[in-house]
Amino acid sequence: MPVSSRSFCLALLVSALSAFAIPAPGGEISTVAGTGERGFDGDSGPGKQAELNNPFGVIVGPDGDVYFCDTGNHVIRKISRKSGKITTVAGTGGVKGYAGDGGPATEAKLFEPYELRFHPGGDLYWVEMQNHLIRKLDARTGIVSTVAGTGEQGFSGDGGPATKATFNRPHSIVFDAAGENLFICDIGNQRIRRLSLETGIVETWCGNGKKDPTPDGAKISPDTPLKGPRALDRDGKGDLWLALREGNEVYRIDMKAGTLHHVAGTGEKGFTGNGGPAKKATLSGPKGVAISPDDRMIYLADTESHTVRAIDLSKNPPTLELIAGDGKKGDGPDAPDPLKCRMARLHGVGVDPITGDLYIGDSETNKIRKITGLPGGKSPKKLGDFETKRFEIGGRKALVTAPEKAAPGNPWMWRCRFYGAFPAADIALLERGWHIAFIDVANEFGGPKAMAAFDEFYAHVTGDEWKLHPKPVMEGFSRGGLPAMNWAIANPDKVAGVYIDAPVLDIHSWPKPSGGKIWQTCLAAHGLTAETADTWKGPLDNLKALASSGVPILSVCGGADPVVPFAENSGILEMRYQKLGGDLTVIVKAACDHHPHSLHDPTPIVEWAERVVADQAGN
Repeated sequence: MPVSSRSFCLALLVSALSAFAIPAPGGEISTVAGTGERGFDGDSGPGKQAELNNPFGVIVGPDGDVYFCDTGNHVIRKISRKSGKITTVAGTGGVKGYAGDGGPATEAKLFEPYELRFHPGGDLYWVEMQNHLIRKLDARTGIVSTVAGTGEQGFSGDGGPATKATFNRPHSIVFDAAGENLFICDIGNQRIRRLSLETGIVETWCGNGKKDPTPDGAKISPDTPLKGPRALDRDGKGDLWLALREGNEVYRIDMKAGTLHHVAGTGEKGFTGNGGPAKKATLSGPKGVAISPDDRMIYLADTESHTVRAIDLSKNPPTLELIAGDGKKGDGPDAPDPLKCRMARLHGVGVDPITGDLYIGDSETNKIRKITGLPGGKSPKKLGDFETKRFEIGGRKALVTAPEKAAPGNPWMWRCRFYGAFPAADIALLERGWHIAFIDVANEFGGPKAMAAFDEFYAHVTGDEWKLHPKPVMEGFSRGGLPAMNWAIANPDKVAGVYIDAPVLDIHSWPKPSGGKIWQTCLAAHGLTAETADTWKGPLDNLKALASSGVPILSVCGGADPVVPFAENSGILEMRYQKLGGDLTVIVKAACDHHPHSLHDPTPIVEWAERVVADQAGN
C-alpha cells in the first residue's frame, strides 16, 4: 500500500476512534422522569410515570429537588429528591401564553420556558423564549412577576428599565457570584445583556449583534462579536462559561480581567476530537453548559450530536471527553455505561453541587436522565464519623461532637433541638474544625426551664473541660427557633450569631390554639393558660437587644411552608429586625415545604457562620 494511502487510512481510524472516547471515570445513567410519551400528565405521582414534553433546562435547587423546564408543556416542574414525585411549580400545563403576573405561579401562563436559575436569596428565575422575557417566582409570596422584557420581540431599552426593554428569543440566564447581576443570552440579538437587580436597569454587556467569530482574549464589550450566545454557567471562581451555538465553541469569561478565552471547538460543526485537545475538537450546536462541583469538568449538551461531552480542565491542554451517547439519535437504553444510552437533541444539563451527579434534559425523548459516579462530587462525612462525647447536666442528656482538629479559638455551633437531623451544615463545620454541642430541652418551647438548662450547659462547655469559644452560633430548626432566639435575646453578649431554619417564632402560629395536647404542653412550659396565652411575648417582641448588640441572624425557610408559615414567623422577623437596623440574612427556598431543613449545598450557611465568628474576633 502506498504511504499516502496508509496515512489516509490511519487518519480515518483516528477520526473514528475519537468519536468513541472512554468517558470520565465512573458513571451510570438512568431515567428519573418521563415515560417517553409526549404529553402532560402525572403530577403528584412518580416522576418516572409522568409524561413530559420536550424538557430543556434542568438544575438542582437549594432544597435538593430537581427543577426543570417542561418546555413543550409551558411549565416549570420539579422532582422531589426524597419521594421521586413530580409537581408543577409554575405555569398551566399545556397552555401557552403570557399572563398571570401578580398572581400565584401555578395560575400563570408561560410560553416555552427554556432555562431556570435560583437566586442566592431563593427566588426562582426563568427565561421564556417565545415571550422574549425573564420572569421570577418570589419565594416569599409565591407570586410571579416579569423582571425583563415586554413580551414583544426586538432589541431596545439599553440603559433603561429592563421591564421596558425588548429581547429577541433569549435562551439562557445566570447570576454573578454575588447575586447582584443577571446575565441573559439574548441569542436572537447576538448579545449577552446584563440586568442589575438593584437598579432594574438592563444594558448590553457583550456582543455587537453580528454573527462573527469571537477573537481569543477579546474584551467583554458591546463591540466584541458573539456567534450565537446560547448557554451560560458560572464556576466556583466566579468566571462565566459561554457556549456558542452557531459558533460551535466554548469560551471562559474571566470576570476579573474582563476578557473572553477560547477553550473548546474549532468553530466548525461536527463530532470529532473526543479524547484529544478540546480546542481541536468539533462541536455540534451546543445548547447547554454545566460545571462539576470541583470546577474540573465543563459539561456540554452537544445537541445535534445527541451527546453529553465535557471539557476536562485537569488535563494540559484541556481535553474534550465523551460522557454519554454515541453520536446517534435514539432513546436509551438506560444502562450502566452512559455511552450505550442514546439520546435525542438534548438541550439542558445541570449538576448536583454536592454529589456531582449530572441531570440531562433529553428533549426529544421527553425524559430527564441522570448520570451518577462522575468525577468532582463531594463526599462529606457523616456525624458518626466524628467523636461524640455524651454526658448529663442537671439530669438532661447532653453531648459535644468534636472535629478531628479544632479550629483556632474552638468555634462551635449550638444545636438547640433535633441533633442529627438535616446535618449538612453541622458536618461541613466539623470538617472545618468546629464543635457541635447539644443539650436536650424537648417539649419546653424555649421556656424558663429550658433557659436555665442552657445557662448551665453554656457554663460547662465554655469551662475548663471543653474550653469552647465564649460566643457560639446558635442553631434552631423548627420549634428549636424558640430556645435559640430566647437564649440569644437574654444573652446577646454571649453569642456570635443565630442561625434559624424554618423557625417557630410565635407560638400562636405553631403549635397555635388548635394544636391540642402540644399547645397545652407549650402553654405549661411558659406558665400560661388558655386564658393568659395572649399575654405571651416571644422573640418577635424582643428583638431590640439583639439588634442593638449587633448580633447577626441567618434565617433559612421554605417559601411554601404550611406548618410554620414564613409570613407569620421569619417574614415578621425580617420586617422588624431590618427596621431596628439589625444584621439579617434571609434565604427563602421557592416552592419548598417545611422540610427539608438546611440547604442541599450548605456553603452559604457555613460561610455565614465563619464570617460572624471572625467578625467577633476582630471586635
